Amino acid sequence: MDVQDLTTSRYGVAFALALARSLHPSLGYRVARGLADFLTLFKRSRLIRAVRLNQWVVHGKTWNARQLTEATQEVLRHAGRCQYDLFRHMHNTEAIRRMITLDDSVWQAVEESRAQKAGYVVVGPHLSNFDLAIKAVGIAGVHAQILAFATPTSGYLWQNRIRATPGVDITPISPRALIQAVERLKEGGIVVTGVDRPVPGRKAVLTFFGEPSPLPTGHVRLAMDAHVPVRVVAARMDAEKHYHVTLSEPIPMRESGDRRADIRENAQRVLNVVERYIRQQPLQWLMFYPVWPHLLPEVPQ
Repeated sequence: MDVQDLTTSRYGVAFALALARSLHPSLGYRVARGLADFLTLFKRSRLIRAVRLNQWVVHGKTWNARQLTEATQEVLRHAGRCQYDLFRHMHNTEAIRRMITLDDSVWQAVEESRAQKAGYVVVGPHLSNFDLAIKAVGIAGVHAQILAFATPTSGYLWQNRIRATPGVDITPISPRALIQAVERLKEGGIVVTGVDRPVPGRKAVLTFFGEPSPLPTGHVRLAMDAHVPVRVVAARMDAEKHYHVTLSEPIPMRESGDRRADIRENAQRVLNVVERYIRQQPLQWLMFYPVWPHLLPEVPQ
């Protein structure tokens, strides 16, 4: 079994959940850091190779093997802290409110969601504690539908239950879920989905950090079908270990009549905004799948 298979299995999630619930933060953070350093040793695992690749491209393909090893260690340490915070406080509303600051753009979205004044698709890169951010926004009062990975592992199914928050519906992507999403958007609702996880077997038609990548375009098709804009949500941790969540300005969908070309252009415009957020905190980008698989053989080892 590869390290990635273990960490995304229900056994891996259950182990992390048990540790977070039983260990006080003073010890829990140290254990999470130690486990991250241990995982870094598995240099040939799919997880480590993916992180090294993604960090190499984000840093302009200029970093050497030592720098990539250090970057991978920092990424996994940050992921460990995020997982500990999520699993430790997932049912503690007051703790989540203390740990996360929602900026004015998010509070505006909260008010719009309550009044159903404006529908839009929200996409988010896997930056920092995005799962805890979802819970914080739900606690604040946003009503939304989250489109989750269509064929999740047993561990992801557990994580979807952990993400569950009143007012937030988590639906694996399916034809029925997509129809529900379009109807929700037309009625002034919010639909949330990921944007930076590569699609296996998909042809690379989008450019991300200057390189072709097989990234999804479903969020753009949804927005175009419902005639609503897309907004990018991003989480980050500051130097004081406090999380912040921000929301981009609406990105209106352009429609020229050439649907295929419009989908690509609109998806590219969204990715340009996503790039900007990742560049601000590259070592907090927790993407554990190879976003540019064709470049894997070129990564310094």
